[in-house]
Amino acid sequence: MITCNVCGHLNPIGALICENCGSDLSDSPDLGGFDDDEYY
Repeated sequence: MITCNVCGHLNPIGALICENCGSDLSDSPDLGGFDDDEYY
């Protein structure tokens, strides 16, 4: 989930704008998992 920096709403991973307030989510950290193909 991606948390909106403006209103705190939890948005689905991959969302570009907040479902609640419409703010841009491109500056929000993506906490959805691993981007690396190597796991240790």
